[in-house]
Amino acid sequence: MMKRLMGITLVAAPLLCAASPSAFSLTDTQGRNHTLEAHQGKWVLLNLWATWCAPCLNEMPELEALQQSRSDLVVLGLAVDAQSPARVAQFAEKLHVRYPVIAGNEAMARQFKARGYPTSILFDKTGRQVSVTEGAVTRQQVENMLR
Repeated sequence: MMKRLMGITLVAAPLLCAASPSAFSLTDTQGRNHTLEAHQGKWVLLNLWATWCAPCLNEMPELEALQQSRSDLVVLGLAVDAQSPARVAQFAEKLHVRYPVIAGNEAMARQFKARGYPTSILFDKTGRQVSVTEGAVTRQQVENMLR
């Protein structure tokens, strides 16, 4: 069912969430573990993407530029298409993405209730989920959410 939605770019305004602090533990392609607790005091943008998703690949350079411009933000890219860590790292490298990428699968995406890709989930500096954006996001959209 998830793949059927992938060919469609979902465009929606950020869905605001009044959630309690969320917890996750994700290991990137370099073997580093990422948790909200480890990034306490910084905004965390978790971007769920797939190597075959054109809108996902198109937004990654914008997210890279955003990551490079803000010391108070951590961008994490969760690839959900069950590719090997080496293949996921290769995709990120081709796009000049230096933020941490995680080689995941659809089961991992379900824990974040993703209905399509890309999906970006923003956590505030205390680890509380504050928004979910379905569809591609721009650097400016995220900057506006951080204000």
